[in-house]
Amino acid sequence: MIMYIFCLCLHVGRPGANTIRRRSTESNVTIPFERTFRDLDTNRPAAGTDAEAQFTFCGCGWPQHMLIPKGTPEGLRCELFVMLTNYEEDRVEQDLVGTCNDAFSFCGVRDRLYPDRRPMGFPFDRLPRQGADRLNTFLTPNMSVTDVTIFNNETLPQAAQAAQTTNRT
Repeated sequence: MIMYIFCLCLHVGRPGANTIRRRSTESNVTIPFERTFRDLDTNRPAAGTDAEAQFTFCGCGWPQHMLIPKGTPEGLRCELFVMLTNYEEDRVEQDLVGTCNDAFSFCGVRDRLYPDRRPMGFPFDRLPRQGADRLNTFLTPNMSVTDVTIFNNETLPQAAQAAQTTNRT
């Protein structure tokens, strides 16, 4: 699953590491908790209207609180795949107008081009090149895989706690 697509200038050719920190709320594949679990009947616009189409589109996206697996108290071992590309070659010049554009990498932008010159799901949208039958032979110099461990301390985001309380009453 694509977790995140973002533009960032890296320190290339200078000593030292690039440290990148991002929050799930900044992801361009996710939507807020409130839109993920909204009541689809309350305040629904009339059927067949542009307002209804917008209402439906606004529900597109991966839930922010589910961007990565839950993890375990002992730690869930996973592999993280990272791929770097040249933004100047990949970008699509257009305004991100309208509402509900926060999950544009996952859903596109309503009535606009997909905001990346490469197809949705690239590079996993195609068969691998000849001889790339394992991950280590699939990787190119702009790709990397690293082991990560995801821990879960059983705390819930404030919005999730409020929703649990509301659903119990």
